[in-house]
Amino acid sequence: MQRIAGPATPEEFAALKTLADVLEPVKDYTRWETAPSKAMTTTPLNRVVDAVPPESDVGRRFGELVDKFIATSCLDSDTHARFRAQFTAWRDNDARLQPLAQRSFLVKEVAVISQDLSALGTIGLAALDAIANRQPAADSWKTQQLAAIEQLKKPKVQLLLIPVPAVQKLVEAAASGGTCTGGK
Repeated sequence: MQRIAGPATPEEFAALKTLADVLEPVKDYTRWETAPSKAMTTTPLNRVVDAVPPESDVGRRFGELVDKFIATSCLDSDTHARFRAQFTAWRDNDARLQPLAQRSFLVKEVAVISQDLSALGTIGLAALDAIANRQPAADSWKTQQLAAIEQLKKPKVQLLLIPVPAVQKLVEAAASGGTCTGGK
């Protein structure tokens, strides 16, 4: 990741790491089908998709935490605060990464996913607010958020944004009035 970032400030590198931590390469041997050009033995493996691990530990742990939160009827205030901090960090991460993306073509390639992570953070914050209100969110809000989530689920530059399904669970919990019952 350091070579991909090049001469980056510590804040810019941290932003790249924050993004990379929640990404995984596409699955089921589809990576080469979605490659920007045909891979050869001389193709350099210097892109973000080459640097991220096959599974995102951060994404997996986040999903487990969402499941626990929902299992406790979304009443755990410590977890709520952790989510708020995480979603705020994701929302603001793109602004921290953009200067580096302007200087590095390897980072610029993932700028679209950085924007997706920012949008996911915004959706997550809205879901937390709705859950905190303990009133069912409007159906139109749920429809709009789920449509946005469907777009965020799509692979981009051979990468998947792993926390998307977990945030979808929070949106669905918010639409049920924040009660989080029934294993949504």
